[in-house]
This record gives sequence, structure tokens and C-alpha cells, in this order.
Amino acid sequence: MTLVRNIALIGLCLLLAVPAHAAKYAGEAFSLGVGARGLALGGAVVAGPFDGTTAYWNPAGMNSLGGRYITAMHAETFGSLLNHDFISYVDSRRKEHSPLHAFGFYVYYLGGGGIKITQLNEFERPYVVREESHGDWLFSAAVSGRIKATVDFGLTAKIIYRDIGTESGYGLTMDAGIVYRAHRFVNLGLTVTDITTGFIRYSGKTEVLDADGNVVEREANTESIYPTVKPGLMLEYNYADFTGRILTSGDIRFENLKWNAQYWTGAISLDTHWGWELGYRDMVFGRAGFDIGRFTAGGGVDFHNITLDFAYLHHDELDETFRVSAGYRF
Repeated sequence: MTLVRNIALIGLCLLLAVPAHAAKYAGEAFSLGVGARGLALGGAVVAGPFDGTTAYWNPAGMNSLGGRYITAMHAETFGSLLNHDFISYVDSRRKEHSPLHAFGFYVYYLGGGGIKITQLNEFERPYVVREESHGDWLFSAAVSGRIKATVDFGLTAKIIYRDIGTESGYGLTMDAGIVYRAHRFVNLGLTVTDITTGFIRYSGKTEVLDADGNVVEREANTESIYPTVKPGLMLEYNYADFTGRILTSGDIRFENLKWNAQYWTGAISLDTHWGWELGYRDMVFGRAGFDIGRFTAGGGVDFHNITLDFAYLHHDELDETFRVSAGYRF
């Protein structure tokens, strides 16, 4: 009963992390996922399977790794619209009598070009002065530990840097996650991104006017990021040299997205992720899934501590996404 109470308490604390005020889509640039394995599985990897990208998906999953991992990823997201890059290091060599079992770091980048800066000419018509690039960066550090033999927890602290051409912004936020091994075939996971309600403070300022239209002060422009609650499930079964996995997770948001989400009621919405993986001797893998209803597929090989993965995402309105990632375990 003590174990059940501990899990319930942690879960309740994560679920109650809902802010009173925040901006829609402020953290959307950081929600595209990382790693070709995660994309091929529809992003449904909150409860596993875990690899060198787990500090992003659920920091508690770092406990499931053994050794040190270096992982790098590049993606041409929605055709050539965006460049998406990721690199991480995870050290999961457990130390005796230490409350923390693993730690890791990662850098996440999403950006591109095409921001046209305009001015008004003498006829009050806009014209393009120059073209700027844009980019979103995450610089993150994660730790994980163990509460009981079957319950892991993790925390990820993140520094945000955003460049939107004419302005830049800095911010801080934090993710938290747990993994419960309910059975040797069943993992339950829960991640809450931006559990502290993240913020981004921009270089530009907004003028505040008094009743007579005079500027009385200038306030910095700030965006807040809502927490997103992500429960997940992984079912795993081994037969001879084959391992099969069925995965699912959901993104529960509180941003009043309505028709922009798969399911919604009031201010609460849900987007779903599904994935299937079949592995042979943990060396060759085939994968498929649905990322918010969009079909994904891919595969990978794991040979002599080197992992290569590739993934494909279909999109009806935008070009397809292709993602490649590689990892080294030592």
C-alpha cells in the first residue's frame, strides 16, 4: 500500500501542475520530439522503449539504460521548411548508496529562414528590407533516481533561447516524469513538460499608456508555457528471438485548443500517439505508428554498440518529414 500511495502522490503532484494564465503555442516549437526511433513509433515513447533520447521524452527512463550514450539527430522537417537537430549525452552507470542513478544533457534546435523584414515606403506600402533566419534552442540537464524497485523518477531543467529575427528571448522551464514497471511485460509512464509553467522573456518592450495617451512605462514582452500532461503505456512480449512492443501515449493540454486538437472538452484537449515495434535479437527493428493521426514508419539497427535509426512522417497539408539519428553506447 505504501508503494501505491507514493505513486499516487507523485502522479497527483504532476497532474496539479496547471497554471492560471499562459500563452497558446508558446512551447510548440519544442513538442516535435527527437530521435528517429521516437518518430517512427508515433511519439508514443513516454513509457519506453528508452534510448539515448530519453532525457527529452521522460527523464525517469534514464534509469533503464546501462552505460554512457551519445546520440545525434538531424531531420528535414516538413520538407525543407525547418531544420531540426538534437545531440545528447546520458550517463547511466549506477553508483552505490547514491539517490541519483543517472544524469544527462541535451541540446535541441529547431529553425530555418524566410522571415521577411519590411518597412513602409513613401506611399505607406510595405517592402522587404531583408530576410532573417529564426531558431529555437533548448539547453537541458536531467537527473533520475529510484523510489522503489519498480518506480523511477526524473527531472529535466531547460534553458530556452528564441531568435525571431527582430527580437530574441530567454526562458526557463522544467519537466518531470515517472516510470512504474507494473509487470515485466508492462510499463506505465507519466511526463509533465513545463511543470513549473515555463516562461520566455523577450528583448522588445510594450508601451503602457495612461488615459491621456502618454507613455508611462515600458513592459518586457513575456510568454508563459502551459504544462502538458503525457501518460503512457508500453506492452512488451518476447518470443524466441523476437521482441514485440505496443505503445500508446497522449498529450493532455489546457490551452483551449478546441478544433486544433484531436479531442477536446472546454479548455482541455487530447492528442494521441500510437506505436508498434518488432525487433529481432535486439539488433534489427521495424516500426510503425500514428503521431496525432499522421502515419509514421521506420526502422533501425543496433550493432556493436552503434545504433542507426531512420523514420518517416506523412502529413496531408505539409511535405513529409524524414529523420535520421545515430547513437554510440560505451
